[in-house]
Amino acid sequence: MVSVSVSRAQSGAKLMKSHTTDFVIKAFDEQTKVEVPAAYQVQAVLSKKKFSGRSQPGRAFAFTLGRSDTVVINTTAKGYYAMEEVLFVPCDTCANYEHLALMEKIVTGKTGKPDSVFRDLKVNDKIRLDNVYFDQSSYILRKESYPQLDMLLNTLKSYPKLVIEIAGHTDNVGDRRLNQSLSENRARVITNYLIQRGIPENRLQYQGYGDNRPAAPNDNEANKKLNRRVEFTVLKL
Repeated sequence: MVSVSVSRAQSGAKLMKSHTTDFVIKAFDEQTKVEVPAAYQVQAVLSKKKFSGRSQPGRAFAFTLGRSDTVVINTTAKGYYAMEEVLFVPCDTCANYEHLALMEKIVTGKTGKPDSVFRDLKVNDKIRLDNVYFDQSSYILRKESYPQLDMLLNTLKSYPKLVIEIAGHTDNVGDRRLNQSLSENRARVITNYLIQRGIPENRLQYQGYGDNRPAAPNDNEANKKLNRRVEFTVLKL
């Protein structure tokens, strides 16, 4: 599962001269807010370092970053869906960074209703996921997205031969390289959400297109909103 995360950065008087960041992680049940034991696999992308460890209630998992970095965190806890989150940690502005992984409990016996799937699909159909939401300028998935992503999950389970591409798109505001990266990471996060819920990787492709495939001219805010989207394309059925 890929989910909403809560992180707190502390800066100001505690800023370290060496620009290192002490990073701590804890895991909580997203409903009860009770801390749960968890295991972590962490990759610091730019510094090419990996960290692994566990947390227990009252004892966080901790490590140190030596530079500003993009951090990929994979969290697992017994009885909860696995989670992957991607964060940017600015080591030049905060010496202490606390990340709270909010875990979704596995509910056994939960099945999709007949009307909770995408129907009448055809090869090359493009379906816009209008109810998938991310934090602004981020690829942190918000939990309001889960119902529509679960609808896509149920569709993939109902049609075992279905193969899709998940595509991220942006408007033309800002640095094109950052928009390209943002769109790709958003598509990747959705893909991982589905994989972690049992969909084989060979049935899923993901791609970020940045602002290269606009749905409308980027000439006003309403059209730009149409271009900031995630959609899936039916490749095989």
